[in-house]
Amino acid sequence: MKKILVILLSSLGYLIYSQKITFTPDIIVFYDSTLKLGENYKKDQKFVLFGNSQNYYFGAYQNYLNDTDQYEPSSGIDLVSISDYFKERVIKSGGITNTFISVTSTKIRYQENVNLKWVLYKDTKIIGGVKCQMAATNKYGRRWIAYFSDEYPVSIGPYKFSGLPGLIFELYDTRDDYHFTLTKVEKFKKDFDFNLNGFKLYLKDKYLQAKFNLEFTAAALPSLEGEMRKNYDEMMKRKQKRYNNPIELNPLEN
Repeated sequence: MKKILVILLSSLGYLIYSQKITFTPDIIVFYDSTLKLGENYKKDQKFVLFGNSQNYYFGAYQNYLNDTDQYEPSSGIDLVSISDYFKERVIKSGGITNTFISVTSTKIRYQENVNLKWVLYKDTKIIGGVKCQMAATNKYGRRWIAYFSDEYPVSIGPYKFSGLPGLIFELYDTRDDYHFTLTKVEKFKKDFDFNLNGFKLYLKDKYLQAKFNLEFTAAALPSLEGEMRKNYDEMMKRKQKRYNNPIELNPLEN
């Protein structure tokens, strides 16, 4: 019976099982970024990365505050209700990379094994007073350039990019659509606990379709009707045209 249930759930495009993440980071890193989210639209955004060479968390600063319960309602700003455009967060644990998102009350995620084939170069540059070495990889339809430092022997970096002999200080694609630059790094030993149980686990292709529906259609607001629904749909069509340059141009490549 249990086997039949798993098959039925898989046929719907998602799986459900318990997953709680716990690890102790070595460092916490802050990045400034410039994101070209559409042909004529760029956005600057701050990101946070913390972890060790096996496990890490990466997300926009706003979402990091929410995920780690550091928002302060007394400030008069309801940070829980605010989401950056780059809503996805990434947690790698046990060799598996989880990518997840929250839209209104809907929480979804997918898992993958990220295989990066880095090529190291002799080129170096100084970033924040630290000597960094160049590396490059092709992934998700883009060619990525990274500068890392083995002075910080923690092999992590922005988004899903890890596996180099040291911390990534700078990462960008050759079109310079997505550009991350380290602004601060500190030792960090505070235990991190995160419960992914509330995020419905989809296969990646089904997740991408669900994410599109939540972000660019009225799927997240099923109660809208009549003229309000029509106006909202028009607004979503304009949003689709504006945000047409995802970080993964070819998300389903192996």
